Amino acid sequence: MKVTRSSPERVRVLLALSTFYLGKTLNPIHDLDSALVLARQAEQLSRQAGFAKGVDDAVLLMGKVYTRKQQTETGRRLLKSLSDTNRIQLLLELGKSKLRPTYTRPANRDSAILFFRQAEALSQRIGHQKWQEESQCLIGIGYLLDNEWERGRDSFQQVLTARQKAGDKVGEIRTLLRMVTTTYCSDCRENMNALVRALALARQIGDKPLEMLILMEMGYEHFQLDGGDVRRAESKALEVLAIQNKVGFLALSQACQELAKESVYNAEGEYGYLSNANYFLSDLSQAKGDLNQKLFYILQVVKEVESRGRRQELDYAYFRLGNAYYELGQFDKSIAYHRKSLTVSRQKGRLFIQMGLISRLVITLLKQGKTGEALYLLGDLTQKNLPLTYEDKMLLAQSFGSCYHAIRQYKRAEQYYLESVAWSQHVALQFQYTAWQRISQFYVANGQFAKADPYVKRLLQAASEKKIIPSHQIEIHLMRFKVDSAQGNYLTAIHHYQQYKALNDSIFNEKKSKQIAQLSIQYETGKKEDELKLREKDIALLTEQSKAQQNQRNALIGGTALLVALLGLGFNRYRLKQRSNAQLQRQQDQINQKNDHLQQVLREKDQLICDKEDLLLEKDKLLEEKDTLLQEREWILKEIHHRVKNNLQVVMSLLNAQASYLTDNVALSAIQESQHRVQAMAMIHQKLYQAEQVARIDMLPYIQEVVTYLNDAYNLPQNIHFQLDVEPVELEVTQAVPLGLIINEAITNALKYAFPQGRTGRLMLALRLLPDRACELRICDDGVGLPVGYDPGQSRSLGMTLMHGFSQQLGGELHVASHAGLSIQLVFPIL
Repeated sequence: MKVTRSSPERVRVLLALSTFYLGKTLNPIHDLDSALVLARQAEQLSRQAGFAKGVDDAVLLMGKVYTRKQQTETGRRLLKSLSDTNRIQLLLELGKSKLRPTYTRPANRDSAILFFRQAEALSQRIGHQKWQEESQCLIGIGYLLDNEWERGRDSFQQVLTARQKAGDKVGEIRTLLRMVTTTYCSDCRENMNALVRALALARQIGDKPLEMLILMEMGYEHFQLDGGDVRRAESKALEVLAIQNKVGFLALSQACQELAKESVYNAEGEYGYLSNANYFLSDLSQAKGDLNQKLFYILQVVKEVESRGRRQELDYAYFRLGNAYYELGQFDKSIAYHRKSLTVSRQKGRLFIQMGLISRLVITLLKQGKTGEALYLLGDLTQKNLPLTYEDKMLLAQSFGSCYHAIRQYKRAEQYYLESVAWSQHVALQFQYTAWQRISQFYVANGQFAKADPYVKRLLQAASEKKIIPSHQIEIHLMRFKVDSAQGNYLTAIHHYQQYKALNDSIFNEKKSKQIAQLSIQYETGKKEDELKLREKDIALLTEQSKAQQNQRNALIGGTALLVALLGLGFNRYRLKQRSNAQLQRQQDQINQKNDHLQQVLREKDQLICDKEDLLLEKDKLLEEKDTLLQEREWILKEIHHRVKNNLQVVMSLLNAQASYLTDNVALSAIQESQHRVQAMAMIHQKLYQAEQVARIDMLPYIQEVVTYLNDAYNLPQNIHFQLDVEPVELEVTQAVPLGLIINEAITNALKYAFPQGRTGRLMLALRLLPDRACELRICDDGVGLPVGYDPGQSRSLGMTLMHGFSQQLGGELHVASHAGLSIQLVFPIL
């Protein structure tokens, strides 16, 4: 419809567009400018048309924009020109802007509550119940965020009393939910009392979506209260799942969205955990250390959302799926789904998950060596100066710390990690654990064990109280082992190392990895099949439409031709029937003779089949006995390798303890080299224990682990570039062990002697298959080489003696040459 410039309808369109841009969060600087321009145009048009309500609404929008742009004084100056109702709304908006900090300023809860009280007083004076209750809720939120529970509860109680008098049970339930979900709690008992009341009300009015939402929140509160015991929490989750399977997940998702829209502190995306029972079950699976089950439940959500075409909800679903793959160490898949989440958010114009998604993206980018891209992502976020929660500020500081740690700016990284710990004092305990763990990892990685010690102790205390999930305890026990080892507490160090290995073996093993891969393959395959089915339906529909049109065109011609054909066919059939009757009689006689013969053949066949089945049953029984014996043999061999590996780890710990009593550098070096040899053997038994086959070992991952271990062990200050060229080779244990020890001796010799006085260089290791089932190992460096006149064939050093001895054990020929560095070549037959 065409409208004039002075038309009130035109003003309403401009105000609607301004409100749209005001609600966008993806690019706030640009969007807020657009909202302000549109609001000013609406104000100007309203004044020209004498449209008083349009002027009032436009000024209110301008005040909101100025508040979001942190131009508080400009916004306050507009209060006097507003009507009472719109003045209340702007006062509330000014107060909300003070509840959360930004990147450049802290929160000011006292100022926020002052604005809310002004709005409450004005609402009471003009008798506006809705805005009076909203003001009281916001006052309560301000107090709760400042940990003043009693004052916050009293403010909410005023609203609850008003809803009870009005007989508004839905309003009472929503007020209780708003109170308990304002912020994360460390002690949730008061919240639980409020939820019990809300649940009773929801069941009275038969509101299933609200009942599910309350049960979800109760489950999470139980998880916090029960110290890691998930039984009560899991019971609530299964109760929600039963209702969800009956009424559909959309009912719970919509109830969750309505609750999130009332949030003034947490972003809407922070409520996503309440939107599906499978999210809760996935969190409980992680708490129990079952990460593949966690992935299963999240894939269930993604399938449900995709099958219903609810693309707008996929930003949170993909975010959770990316997190699941991150926990499993599958960083390529993690970043792929996190990017998908960002893509959906950009299409909506709203960043559903903000700092949580950005922090995970930063970590995965760093895992891939993309530090520059990670810093750009953080810089882009901070330039927008968005309102953040204190949890967001903590995650932002951790992300900057990780980036500067990656580029070896250690002092700057430490400042950000300490800033993260400081921000964590404002939030619930579960976020403090994250801050302690990240700064502990930083200190341990840089050998500052004394600084790491107090934070690791706090984490262990929380773990003992079952407040940290098992998958996160793995790293804590490993850090405690390193700290205790550095401090000479070898008995406790061994104890924590054993706990680390036990947790790691229980959560990450070959079987679970295959299950996880299978889940991913099933999901991707199902998704592609759905797309193909949709395309086939489209093609079939187009084909049917084409056929229908063709049939309509040919109907008249076809009908006429059919009538003529039927007349001719009737006469022809009459003549054919007479001929056929005589022929059929002759054929029937022949069939009867053949039937008699076939019955005799079938009787003989049945006897042969019975004999065959007896033989097959006997064969199956023998095969089952064979499979049972083979399985028992595999388990016994796996147990042997596991025990050998554990015994070798104990030997390493004993060598480490022995080293603490030695002061002679030569003896210490000998102990260290012995540890490396034991570790090289232990890695082989670890691989065999985790692999499906116990007879042969894949040398590529084994060699990669040995090289990484030795590089970390010597930790040379200069940059030594390792170049691996290993073809897919599998060796039996009898050959893998001596070959691994030869590799250990060669790389150890290179790291110790080839690059003296900070000299950089390159170390190349190649393992290639040769014709006639032979294999060639070549290890070269571009270091200083052997001393002049040194004959490796006559050397009596332990390392060279071991290499010659293991070469003979392999039945191979060892050649050592010194030209532009050192070159070691071994050719041996493969058994």
